[in-house]
Parts: sequence; C-alpha cells; structure tokens
Amino acid sequence: MNRLILFGALTVLAAGSAPGAGAQQLAPKRTLAASAPTGCATLAPAFPASTSPLGDDAETRRLINDGQEASLQGEHSVARDAFAQAARRSPGNALIAYYLGREYEALAATTEAVTEYCRYLQLSPNARDADEVRGRIVRLVPASQLAEVDEARANFSSGVALLERRQFFAADSMFGAIAQKLPNTPEIYYNRGLARAARGERGPATEDFEKYLELSGSNPPDRVAIRSAVGSLQDRVFGTGQALGSGLLLPGMGQMSTARPVLGVAILGAVAGAVTWGMMKEDGFEVATFQDPFGNPYVDSIPRTTRPNAPIAAAAAGVLWLGGAWEAMSFARRSRARAESIIQVGTPVSNPAQGYLELSRDRVGAGVRLRFP
Repeated sequence: MNRLILFGALTVLAAGSAPGAGAQQLAPKRTLAASAPTGCATLAPAFPASTSPLGDDAETRRLINDGQEASLQGEHSVARDAFAQAARRSPGNALIAYYLGREYEALAATTEAVTEYCRYLQLSPNARDADEVRGRIVRLVPASQLAEVDEARANFSSGVALLERRQFFAADSMFGAIAQKLPNTPEIYYNRGLARAARGERGPATEDFEKYLELSGSNPPDRVAIRSAVGSLQDRVFGTGQALGSGLLLPGMGQMSTARPVLGVAILGAVAGAVTWGMMKEDGFEVATFQDPFGNPYVDSIPRTTRPNAPIAAAAAGVLWLGGAWEAMSFARRSRARAESIIQVGTPVSNPAQGYLELSRDRVGAGVRLRFP
C-alpha cells in the first residue's frame, strides 16, 4: 500500500515538472497588403510568375508586335485581344501585362486595367515606371474602394494589437471581418491563422496558413517557417479553471479533463489506496483503572480497535488530491503557453504615431519621430 501511495506522489511530481516542447515562432504581419499598391488588395491575385524563359517564343513575339501596331493605329480592341493571347502564352511576362493594362484603360475597362497594372507591379516591383503605374491604379480605382482599403488597413492594425494583447478570439473576429471585404489579401489569413493556432484550433489555423501560401505566390520567403510551425501546432488548449475545478471535485478528474485518463486513474487509485490504508483497523487491549460498586479501585484490560495509519494516510491523500488538481491546472496553463508561443510578439508602441529618437550621450534634450503608414 505504501508503494502505491509513493507511486502516485511521484507520478504527480513528474507530470507537473515535465517541460513543454517549444514551437516555431512566427511574427504577425503588421501591414495589410504590404506587397501590393493601394487598390490592388481589392482584386483577385495576379497570375503566378512563370519559370520558363520569357520572350523566346516566336508566336508570343508576333502577338506582341501585332498588338503594338494595332495600338499605334488606334485599334485598341484588336491590340487588347493580341496582348491577351500573348499573356496567356507567357503569364510571367511583365511587359505584356503593362501593354494589356494600357489597352484596357484606353477602352475604359477600369477593373481589367487595374488588374493588369497590379499584375505588372507584382511581376516587376522595381520597374522604373512603377510609381507612374501606381498613379494610374489610384486614378482608376473608385474612391469608395480606396476608402474600404483604408478602413481595412486601420482594422488590420487593430487586429495586430489584439494579437499582441493575447485577445485571440477578438483578433480572429476582426481578421475574419476584413477577409469578407478583401478576400484575396494573404496577410489577413496569416494573422488569423496565428490567432487560431494560439487558441489550439489546429485545423482552422492550418487552413488559414495554406490560404496565405496560396495567395502569396509561388515561393514566399516564410514558407519553410510556416510549414515548420504547422507541424508543431497544438491540437487542443485546456482551460485552467476547468482543470483545477475538476481536480478539486474528484481526485484525478483534472487529469481526465485534460485528456490524460491513465494519469487520472493513477492519482485516483493512489488517493483511494491512502484512504484504504488509513482505514485499516488494529485490534489490541487497553489497561485502565476502574472502581467496583463498593468504591474499590481495580485494574483491568479492555479490547480496543484503533486506526494508527489514519493521520499519515489523511495527509498523504490530501497532498495527492490537491497536488493532482494543481498539476492539472499547471498542465492546462502549459498547453495554452505552448499554443501561444507560436506568436513572436515584439514590444508594442503605445502610440503608433509617436516615438522617441535617441540622442547622443553628450547632448541633453529630447526628440520626436513621427511614423506614418
């Protein structure tokens, strides 16, 4: 019986002190549609860049020449069709996207023009005429859509702040609302995946990360880190209050509520063993002095039943019971910490529009640095 109690105590201590495994950390995306100019976030993602050599196909070159000649003659519909065929043959050619955007703009097809201009900037972000193309996009996109993007950017910043404050349910709702307005923006799904992963929702978090990778193009720089993080996501996060309450209600129930029934049965058995051991009786005799009816004292022995193990057993059962509840609460807290550890949270600035500029030590004063999105 003593061995059973000792086994239960060692089991509780070993389980309570087991360290949690670390997970790959991911930093939240802090800018909405960081890789796209204003207006492109409202559109469907552009074609992925082609890995084949560009401009080495005779038919593609012929279509480009035909489109240029038709454009010079003012036949923009013919030029559009020629450039559209060339784009289908060579979807990774940025120059074709630009030509096609110009023809759509000439035909007053603003949505198609903006789509091609955004594709051009995606394929050639460092082009010399990138600023001029961004200006065309801003001019063509309706003001109402630009206002929606600006509102989404503000809400996105609020969602990032909720992530840093560990308000994951509110952050999930915030990013979900933004995704309904801008369903093709990858950063939204990335951050919502972080919020869901921190809550132990492995399946939905994995879907969001896959959606982010799908919308981010053929080879985003954080693909490997995301794959590593997805492989170590928590399947479930347990509530500390529920684990503690269950453990106090019944020995081992806290471990059962945290999906560890074997350990729960072991603790329950150890407590039951301690109680059983404490209830064991020991028969003996007790010598006492009595008086006869005439007042004469005499000594006699009487049978007496005792439970000598009761104090020690009660203490052991209490330690196992309370220790099991504490271990269940600690395990639940560690499960939450492991899930939340996927988020690499930096030090947030209390006022995002203001910061301090560090001056040289040989000077006295203060400086203010303004930060604009």
